Amino acid sequence: MSQASLNADETHSRWAIWRARQREKRIQSIPYNQRVSGGTRFWVIAFLAPFLLLYISFTLWPLLATIIYSLFEWDGSRPLTEFVGLENYRSLIQNEIFWSSFRNTLVFAVLNTMIKLPLALFIAILLTQRWVWLKRIFRTVFFAPLVVPVAMAGLIFNFLLDPAFGAVNDALTTFGIVDRPITFLGARYAMISIVLISVWQILGQYMIYWMAALQNVPEELYEAAEIDGANEWQKLIYVTLPVIRPIAIIILFLSFVNALKVFGLVVAINAPSAATRVVSSFIYNQALSEPPFRYGFASAAAVLFGVTVLIAVSVQGYFVRKARD
Repeated sequence: MSQASLNADETHSRWAIWRARQREKRIQSIPYNQRVSGGTRFWVIAFLAPFLLLYISFTLWPLLATIIYSLFEWDGSRPLTEFVGLENYRSLIQNEIFWSSFRNTLVFAVLNTMIKLPLALFIAILLTQRWVWLKRIFRTVFFAPLVVPVAMAGLIFNFLLDPAFGAVNDALTTFGIVDRPITFLGARYAMISIVLISVWQILGQYMIYWMAALQNVPEELYEAAEIDGANEWQKLIYVTLPVIRPIAIIILFLSFVNALKVFGLVVAINAPSAATRVVSSFIYNQALSEPPFRYGFASAAAVLFGVTVLIAVSVQGYFVRKARD
């Protein structure tokens, strides 16, 4: 092919690209209601309507209703007539049980995140190595506890950790590791026991997250690091972690926020309420479990705790943007 033909093809390509960009600019300059025809607008609304209906019914309205209920002294059954304003919030701030529950929730979330994420990352790194055999079997083994219902997991560990006839204490005393049975679900060890049970159940999910993040690391970076003489630890510190840092921050805050919502496992485990009471169980007890029912007071607790979660999510967005930059 002659040089003149190549120049002509290049000129034609540039002309086509310029025309496409100009057409895109013209389309974007047209208001949306003029770009979408009547028939297209109907289908857009038709496809968005189910999502909007579900969002309004199960997200937006419950949120607004909770804020409204928090301003009333209400038991959940009578009409909303006794408006108290911010009195529920004042009572909540002075309630020692609420702050104890809040502290227990933060302790659970921090311990759960500190144990779960490094362990899940370690397992994910092992299961992405070429020399590891039976990867699918190991992935299934670690992921299987996630499909166990929370109530069933609580029932199982109630039997396993029972000090009288539990299998764990029986094994510890049989092999001489301890002299007498340990009350794992007593006031002293109940919180750490629930944290470890939660880690056992949810570990597989975060292992999958880490494995997805590790797949974004180019293989060429590892090859270059090996040429420079880097060992496995140096490749992890100087190659893997810097590359996956934005995703790692998302996983970190996702783990922390999800841990703040702990409820089912605490209810299913037979442990002292004072040692394991969290905000979710506090709200449940105030609204539905302990008469007289204080639905408005519980709504105030839910709003205050929701603000805490919102702050955590906002901090996540800031650190994610900073990591990407």
